[in-house]
Parts: sequence; C-alpha cells; structure tokens
Amino acid sequence: MQTLQAEEEAWKLFRRALRKEDQEAFDALWRFARYHAAPASMAGRPMPFEAALMAMLVALERQFLELERVEKKRRDDGGGKSGGLDL
Repeated sequence: MQTLQAEEEAWKLFRRALRKEDQEAFDALWRFARYHAAPASMAGRPMPFEAALMAMLVALERQFLELERVEKKRRDDGGGKSGGLDL
C-alpha cells in the first residue's frame, strides 16, 4: 500500500494541472487502484504503476460491462431505441 501511495504522490503535480472535472476523474481512478491494492500487490510487477493501471482498467471495464447489461435490459424490456449506447 505504501508503494501505491508513493506512486499516487508522484502524480500530484499532474493532478494539480488538470481541470476540476478531470481531477475528479483522476481521483476516481486512484480510488479504483486502492480498492484493488491487494490483488495488485500479488502481481509482483517490478513497476508498481503497472499494477495500479491494471486495477484501474479492471474497475473501468466492470463499469462498462454493467452499463452494457443495464442498456440491454432496458432494450429487452421494451425501452425502445438505444439512447446513444449502440452496443
């Protein structure tokens, strides 16, 4: 966990340069990395950022799959044409 915190700290100047809404997105990505810190530590990657990035990607993919599931259910329930998510 300390390594992950150090990695996040190293990105502090980058975060500060982002617009407010992008800072919120950036913070969400790091929350994903912290949530998956235990599995990421098991990866044994020589560069801690690789494991953090994979944790972020896993969380984003889960969100995407959930959106697909909700959209499919909406269409199957007679919700009509997709509202911009043509999946």
